[in-house]
Amino acid sequence: MPFTKGSKRSAKRDAPSDSDDDKPVKKTKTSKSEDLGSGKDNNGDPYWDLSGKRRVGVSQFNKATLINIREFYEKDGNMLPGKKGISLSIPQYEALLKAVPAINAKLRAMGHNVGGAAEDGAAPDAEDSSKAVSKEKKSKSSKANIEATSDEESD
Repeated sequence: MPFTKGSKRSAKRDAPSDSDDDKPVKKTKTSKSEDLGSGKDNNGDPYWDLSGKRRVGVSQFNKATLINIREFYEKDGNMLPGKKGISLSIPQYEALLKAVPAINAKLRAMGHNVGGAAEDGAAPDAEDSSKAVSKEKKSKSSKANIEATSDEESD
């Protein structure tokens, strides 16, 4: 009799292994959405994938061109826009682009490795200032605290 109970248990253990076979199917669905990179949505508007389910898209609304940075979710095989996101007008987008070199310089000063100078556009001043800040940090860090404060007072 104990062997029949054990065989029933082993049959139950075999059933979850069948559900493990279903999991790779789910992984392929997510990998398909990540492989898109760029394309056009259901409305025909172009978009570019940022990471995961976040996209940047260009669309028209009431005769205004908008740049949408938004999270998407999948429903019935379609990617639909979520609540989280922002729509930038052209002047707001231009202001963001002008701020990118300064943002990148600040991120580099904080120790993050972000895009090169060619990606920043024409912003050699921001890059030079970040190098100057990093040189100052190196020189101050090699000195003792008392010496660093005495140098600051003499300047």
